[in-house]
Amino acid sequence: MTAVLAILVLVLAAAAGALFWRLRQAEAAKTRLAAEHQQTEVELKQLQSSQAQVIHTTKLASLGQMVAGVAHELNTPLGFVKSNVEVIADLLDDYRKLVKDYDIAVQYCQQPVDLMFGADKESLDKLVKHVEESRRKLFEARRAVEKSPLLTEAKELLADSADGITQLAALVQNLKGFARVDRDGMDLMDVNEGVESALMIAAHQLRDRIKIVRKLDSVPRVRGMPSQLNQVFLNLITNAAQAMEEEGTLTVATRAGDGNVEIAFADTGCGIPDDVLPKIFDPFFTTKAPGEGTGLGLSIVHKIVKSHGGSIKVRTTPNRGSEFTVMLPAENTARPTLH
Repeated sequence: MTAVLAILVLVLAAAAGALFWRLRQAEAAKTRLAAEHQQTEVELKQLQSSQAQVIHTTKLASLGQMVAGVAHELNTPLGFVKSNVEVIADLLDDYRKLVKDYDIAVQYCQQPVDLMFGADKESLDKLVKHVEESRRKLFEARRAVEKSPLLTEAKELLADSADGITQLAALVQNLKGFARVDRDGMDLMDVNEGVESALMIAAHQLRDRIKIVRKLDSVPRVRGMPSQLNQVFLNLITNAAQAMEEEGTLTVATRAGDGNVEIAFADTGCGIPDDVLPKIFDPFFTTKAPGEGTGLGLSIVHKIVKSHGGSIKVRTTPNRGSEFTVMLPAENTARPTLH
């Protein structure tokens, strides 16, 4: 009996020792997991901070690209307005010279009055010749003034300059509407105006190379942040332009759907390979060479569209082109929640 009890005690002691060892192991594992969890949180915060910094840098790059495009668009009308003003200044100098010649001719015509007071026969003969010469010079000067194209050219150049200034005003107005610097937050938006503003901002990438086809229907307004939606349109237009290395056609269409407004961007570019298509909206995914892209453009587009309660779909055919269609809820339907 005593031996049995001794065995039981030994068994219980061994079991207690094993349990204590396992508890120590579990405690150590818990401590290790807590440390790893803490380290993971630190790394996650660092990753989020790095991602935010990259997104911020990407936005700055997009802003820089937009500013470069606007500067290019501003430079063209500014250039010919400046040139016109300089030419007009020269034309006015030339016209002033014509008027001066006319004044000289008029003064020459007045000289016979002085000759008449002491006129003899010889003087009268000179007077007749002088009058005839005066009439000839005055007629030539008058004809030169009347037939001079200087004022007409100056007027045409001023009209051309006025058109340039109108272009500048429209560009500034479109830029203001594109960025909506005077507003912040939700607003009703005409997507057709947003598309036109984005096309204007991207004009320097499209001109002389890509034909723009507009199929903009009368569509309901959408509610959202215009500056963000304009960024979506600009990114899709820029992507389409980059997909067409040489000449091509970009077709932009808007239409009303079932409670939605659809905005489609179709290019005749290289298309998207089947193995790449599922990844195009993934953050940091890019097929460009290192240093040429961050892979955030379409990711940001997708995020903005989703945050507006919308969706985006892609149809593509390799070597024939792609079509990105953004679908946004029309006003008086779903109300998006923006982050």
